[in-house]
Amino acid sequence: MPRRKKEPGRKGSKTPLRWFDRFGPRSPDPAECPDCGSGSILRICYGLPGREMKEKGRRGEIVLGGCMVRTPRWYCKNCLHRWPEDPPPEALNGIPEWQEKHVAEKVAEFAALTAEAAEKPPPDEPVVENYWERRDGRKVFVVRFPWGKMRLEKRSHLVPLGGTAVYEVIMGFPPFGVDYSRSHHLAQLAAVRFEHRPPA
Repeated sequence: MPRRKKEPGRKGSKTPLRWFDRFGPRSPDPAECPDCGSGSILRICYGLPGREMKEKGRRGEIVLGGCMVRTPRWYCKNCLHRWPEDPPPEALNGIPEWQEKHVAEKVAEFAALTAEAAEKPPPDEPVVENYWERRDGRKVFVVRFPWGKMRLEKRSHLVPLGGTAVYEVIMGFPPFGVDYSRSHHLAQLAAVRFEHRPPA
């Protein structure tokens, strides 16, 4: 009886799976970011990086996405958008008691944030560099710091549960030695102040 020919990537085969075998054909490079329209786009590469991949990441030619393959394939250097993106949350999971506690905490956080935003801004507060509203109602803020940018989204999925809007940092991390929690809070304050700025 003839032996069955081994297929690429099967157990016992020395032939590794190609990109096409794992994920299908590569998608063509997009011409612009679907969110802000910028052409400053990089491919996100997943897997354990070798020397060449590390060097490309260091030179800013690609983005290292980590060892676990995720949904986003592209990254915009202008607005920090990654896409295709997973859908945003529309509700809360968990038992009703936990949901009520979570909503109450977010209401208190929003009230404190709004009250602080009404005061004089600190000297180190960043500024909103860009802003737009997406088709699904999310509001995007690109906040500029001396060290770089943070991307925030204002989401309203808690409002139907009696909650308030939530400002979440989606992308952007300060360098080593800079307090992330402080940077996150300053970015939120900048977004709230921007929304409540007097009309021109």
